Formats: sequence, structure tokens, C-alpha cells
Amino acid sequence: MLASLTMLLSSVARLTGPFAGIGLALLMIGCGPDGSGEPRASPTGEEGEQTPATAPVQITEAPSLAPVSRGDLLTAFARAADATAAGLALPDANKPLVGRTFSLKLPFGCSGEAKAERPEWASWTFDRNRQALRLTATPERWTDADWVKTIAEGMAYEIVEGFWINRPWTSSENCPAGNSASFADLPVSNERQAVGIAQFFAPDAPRTFQRGGRPYSHTIRVSDPGEIEGRTYQLAVNGRVKAFPDGQPIRCVQDSADRRPVCLIAVELARVSFEDARDGSTLIEWRN
Repeated sequence: MLASLTMLLSSVARLTGPFAGIGLALLMIGCGPDGSGEPRASPTGEEGEQTPATAPVQITEAPSLAPVSRGDLLTAFARAADATAAGLALPDANKPLVGRTFSLKLPFGCSGEAKAERPEWASWTFDRNRQALRLTATPERWTDADWVKTIAEGMAYEIVEGFWINRPWTSSENCPAGNSASFADLPVSNERQAVGIAQFFAPDAPRTFQRGGRPYSHTIRVSDPGEIEGRTYQLAVNGRVKAFPDGQPIRCVQDSADRRPVCLIAVELARVSFEDARDGSTLIEWRN
């Protein structure tokens, strides 16, 4: 190829007159930039096309997790109780609950106005003279209970307060529907409370959210006493799931192989409120 190019240049050099420049120009047009006579490909590998611009990367945030529900909590309680009853290690499947927010509504007043001879953890009473309906809910205080000390082994705490979750066989957060069925031969149930949420207050923790035996209470003025008939309420509890020293959110104890284990989930409360069960409206709230 180089020899041919040299001969052509020599021939052009012998040309005289105005055609010499034209011949040289035609010769140069026919040669590629590398002297090979072939046109060089574009950077894209396709003649006449440009490299397309890279599309910007879209960064999508991961969707936030919904608060852990009553049903989720009961499922985790069941796993922990099953492992405890079987003498097995607590399940790793419960550990992802740690750090999650939770939302729980505990119904009360389902049987109407509270009876003085049968105090309950939460209830409502009506003062007909003052036309005032009073709601109360008292947290459990488990600080000195031996079974709680066993559950909290390895944890530094000063006060333990919390609430039982009634009727743990249902995920419903409403008062139970009436059941007209009656069976005289069914055994009477004396089942104890078995699942609860508990705050373990460290010795140096702020006391602002400790109740110290004081109930949550709220008074509603009622102009027509007939309005209170059939009313029910809920204690709404919101917060975050915490961990015991072993990283588990739930621990259980069992005093007999024939009885269901009793379990607590460690939590930190952020908000407690009274709600009207009819429409879910907030009547009053306490924030941490």
C-alpha cells in the first residue's frame, strides 16, 4: 500500500498546469486519515451515529414499614410461647420486630358501666348528679413480680409498667360480639392473662412517662344520660418495640407444663390516648 501511494505522488508531481492541484486534492480525499484509503469508523462503531446519553439513575426510597399490628404481635407471642413450652431457643423470626413501631387498641367498657364490686383495669362510670362520664385506665405495675424478674434477667431496670392484651385468641380490637349460644357442659374457663406489653424503665430514665400507679383518666360532660347507653371505648397505645439483652423482643416464663406460658414484649411508649370506639375519634392523649 505504501509503494502504491509513493508512485501516485510521483505521478502527481510530474503534472503541470492547473490540473495538478485538482489531482492532488482528489487523491487526498480518497485516502483515510490513517493513509489506508478506508474511512475510519465513528466511535459508536456505526457510521453517522452519536453515542446516546446515559439516562439519569432514578433513586427510589424503600417504602416505610407499617406499624406492627395486634395480629402481628399475637403471631410473635405465639412463636415465643411455643418455643418456651417446647424447651427450645426463642425464635430468630421475632428479632426483626425490634425497632419497629407498633399500634395497639385495647377495648374496654364492653359490658357497660363499671361495677364497684368488680374493678377492672379500664372502665367508665357515670355521675348522674354532675352528668359526667369518667374514663379510667390503670397500667399494671410488675416491678416486684418474681416472674417478671425472670423474664428481665440481664436487664438493668428500676420500674416495670404495662398492659395485658385481653382475649389473645383474636386479632379484633373491638369489643366482643354477643354470643347467644349456651352450653352447660362446657368447662368454665379460668384462663389467666398470658400476653402483655411492658416498659422497663432504666434507673436513669426520665420519669415523665411513668404512671406510678396513677390511672389515665378523662371526664366527658354528657347532656343527655340516654346517650351513654351502649358506649364503648379504646385505650390506644403507640410506641416502638425494644429488645431484651439477648436481642429478642419477647420473653416468656412457664410455671407448669399444663399451663400456657406468660409472655411480655419490651416496648417504649410514645403515645397513649382514649378513643371513642364508635368512630375512632381521639378524646384525649398523652405523649412521651
